[in-house]
Amino acid sequence: MNSQPLPSPTATAPLSRFMDRRGFLRTSALTSSGLYLATSKSAVAQQTAPGRTIKCALVGCGAQGNKALRVASKDVPGIQWVAMCDIWKYSIAQARGGFLSENKHQVEGEIKIYEDINEMLDKEPSIEAVFIATPDFLHAPYSRLCLEKGKSVYCEKMMSNTLDGARDMVRAGKANSGIFQIGHQRHSNPRYINLRDNIIKPGKMLGRVTHAYAQWNRGVSGSAPQGAVKGYDIPADVLAKHGYGSIEEFRNWRFFSKYGGGPLSDLGAHQIDMFNWMYESTPVSVIASGGVDYFDGSEGRPKFELPDNMMCIYEFKTPQGALRAYYQVLTTTGSQGAYEKHMGVGGTAIISELDTSGNQLYAEPGQAWDEFAGGENPPILKAADKAKNKFWEHPRDWEKPKAPSYGAVSVADVRESKALAQWELGVKLSRKPHAPHVQNFIEAVQMKKPEHLTCNVEAAFKSCVTVLKAYESIKTGSKYIFTPEDFQA
Repeated sequence: MNSQPLPSPTATAPLSRFMDRRGFLRTSALTSSGLYLATSKSAVAQQTAPGRTIKCALVGCGAQGNKALRVASKDVPGIQWVAMCDIWKYSIAQARGGFLSENKHQVEGEIKIYEDINEMLDKEPSIEAVFIATPDFLHAPYSRLCLEKGKSVYCEKMMSNTLDGARDMVRAGKANSGIFQIGHQRHSNPRYINLRDNIIKPGKMLGRVTHAYAQWNRGVSGSAPQGAVKGYDIPADVLAKHGYGSIEEFRNWRFFSKYGGGPLSDLGAHQIDMFNWMYESTPVSVIASGGVDYFDGSEGRPKFELPDNMMCIYEFKTPQGALRAYYQVLTTTGSQGAYEKHMGVGGTAIISELDTSGNQLYAEPGQAWDEFAGGENPPILKAADKAKNKFWEHPRDWEKPKAPSYGAVSVADVRESKALAQWELGVKLSRKPHAPHVQNFIEAVQMKKPEHLTCNVEAAFKSCVTVLKAYESIKTGSKYIFTPEDFQA
């Protein structure tokens, strides 16, 4: 409580004797301006305060939106989910259950449900950030819509199924002030950052890297077409309103060029993006081969439009010399799953989003890596297991043949190089692989700092070009030579 006596209403303040009306107005204006500035600065400070709560919406509640982004967000501070949007009630039901259970600490009351993104944005003005996890063909129009409404956007990769769509996303990002992140989540993964910054970069452990390799092999069972779900039909007029020709196309959009970019985009974009990101470069050429090898409509199998198997060879010209990167995505075999390999004159690194699928380093003879395994938070560790340079050396669930099946042939095979010394990547990730990337986006929104993003729209555009030009190589049957203009939006 203020104990000072209140001034008499008739008392004259000392300075008022020297203040005419003009001076009063000027002083008032200055005072008001000062108060306004102070208030504005306070408001801005609140709007950019680290850790403040961001009201978010999820658009596209299928596998990527519900099982990847929603699940990954649950340990990201500063998120409050207020709305979700999808045309399929099955996805809505699945995601709503997740929001109200796993993410209940991020929901106040009921989460609002919409079928139409326009209606959601009109009725929920408090939304500050939108996560877009729809089929690829909707990324560009939905991102532009949200950005022009003043929202920040986290859009799943690949940016678009067309380069025109991707270019429009870059332009929309430049024309609006919202934070715009693309979902190449490896950019925020501390394991991948450790590999790039401490092991691969010029002058680091691998020496000059001449070759890179990546694959995502997912067998027929994992690529089988999705059908309708009993009790969850989508009316034909609703499908048509949102651009789909049928429920079969809606459920299997990834295999149709109208909606997506095929397995090369769906799976390969993550890993091909790593070629660019690891070496801070873009390729000079690509030659690709592939086709619809299995899902071709014969023998009762469904017919997909985009290649189900593809192989690509990219060539880079880095300051250290030529680098060739081979990529394959196969849907007819799950052999050896998904991982990336970087091979330098000093050693090789293997990594995957799951460290159980790739977390090894192999030192070439003469490399002294012990010094990198010491101290606090070392980039590498001594391998806990014996070196396994060959896939058949890994644990197996079948019985190894017993002698004398090992005969003269195996004994004579003595020309192989000595196994390399094995190490492991020292940095671990104990969260879901998408979680650091979602957190990076939320932090950038909280601070309104686009420079905080680890994968902005311009960088993602270069990866989109790198991926989609492989189709042009297949179409022409020849090597595609990239030009600098290809990577400009």
